[in-house]
Amino acid sequence: MSFKSITMFVHDPSAALTTLDYAILAARSWGAHLHIVAAGVDSTDPGFYYAGAQSIAIQQNLDFAQTQAREIEKVIRTRLHAEDINWDVETVTLMSGGLLSFISDHMRFFDVAILPLPYDDGQSQLDVAAFEACLFGADIPVIVVPKGNTQQPPTSRVLIAWDDGPEALAATRAVLPIIDSVDLTNICVVNPSDAGKDRSDPGGRLALLLSRAGATVEITVSAKLRSNVADQLMQHAKETGAEMIVMGAYGHSRFREAVIGGVTRTILRQAPVPVLLAN
Repeated sequence: MSFKSITMFVHDPSAALTTLDYAILAARSWGAHLHIVAAGVDSTDPGFYYAGAQSIAIQQNLDFAQTQAREIEKVIRTRLHAEDINWDVETVTLMSGGLLSFISDHMRFFDVAILPLPYDDGQSQLDVAAFEACLFGADIPVIVVPKGNTQQPPTSRVLIAWDDGPEALAATRAVLPIIDSVDLTNICVVNPSDAGKDRSDPGGRLALLLSRAGATVEITVSAKLRSNVADQLMQHAKETGAEMIVMGAYGHSRFREAVIGGVTRTILRQAPVPVLLAN
């Protein structure tokens, strides 16, 4: 049991190929088909131009987006032509206003999306939009990959950031297709609640769910030692050699998360290893 259908959304022909390299390894490891959307995106607001110039500008911007899409397709095909996986590339041209609806509808027919870390330095609003459209619009799990990533799809150790919330449970269910191929799954509980049903056995019920799915499980329970729980989780991932962090997306409302930050947003900016998220 594993993911069998992987998708990517690529909008920048000059972007690093780290995410594509990871997706290729994942497709090979899981025996999956890799589908890549090579997108030229016209981000121009037509209302910016005066009436006489609008039609000319729109056509020029559309031509540029189409050229960009073809450049992306060429880069991808050059990288993939000798790979021993099943893959295809779909070339599209989009207006920025239609990006969310396209991704939300298109990506829902895949098992998982693999995208770059959305809040990392140098990433654009298109990266954030694509990430959120896959996660909240298409409602599929998303694996985000840091720049310069050296980790392969997990075979040794996975870290699950567990807070007993519905988002964390959704992420755990999302990783079940590959969990039995990982040597050890670490449930990491930071500063568990004294009032929850699992207060006497934090993570215990989740461990039972995972073990029944074929996982070998250990539970780590720790007090909050740092001002930011995200920093503590990332440090734990580094110290234990985790190859992937699994976590729920946006434990607070998305508006609050955007205003004050939060564990999810911090990890989406600084994660040292790939992160699987679900909502």
